[in-house]
Amino acid sequence: MKKLALALVAALCCSLVGAGLVGCSKARIKGLVPVEGVVTLNGEPVSGATVMFAPKKHDPSRPKGSAQAVTDASGKFKMSTLDPGDGVFPGDYYVTVTKDRVEGGLSLEEVKRRRENPDAADEPEPEQTLVRELPDQYADINSSGLDQTIPAEGNKNLELALEGEVDATPRPMNSGRGAGPGMR
Repeated sequence: MKKLALALVAALCCSLVGAGLVGCSKARIKGLVPVEGVVTLNGEPVSGATVMFAPKKHDPSRPKGSAQAVTDASGKFKMSTLDPGDGVFPGDYYVTVTKDRVEGGLSLEEVKRRRENPDAADEPEPEQTLVRELPDQYADINSSGLDQTIPAEGNKNLELALEGEVDATPRPMNSGRGAGPGMR
């Protein structure tokens, strides 16, 4: 009888913990509002672009102010602060949109070969380059022109209409592991 009672208590506790974790996932940060939209370049949807919102004013009462999203195949996005699609805080934001790819460098096979062969460590690494797939101005908060004011009810129809030519010139990346892209 004691074993049955312990089993029931354990099952009840697990159920309550599980329900609490599932039930509170969307409310981990209070005050977020939905922000959804679409990114286009010269009228065409942009897939795989990263949309970043950075608050213009720091608010120490908020656990995290910035938000991001990645566009889907039709250019649509839902902003996320902590959990996928949870939204942003109302307020004023700098907005950037980027889509970059890295070319060159070591292949996975070459990395494995070098790890297995200590003599290969002295071989020079091939240069990596960064290629921008959107106009440069949209990667910089000072020149993007995409700043947004998000109202208390959010915005589910945000249009980020990018225009211009893409400079797909490969740019050298900074040397050293973990270094970011070297810009002109």
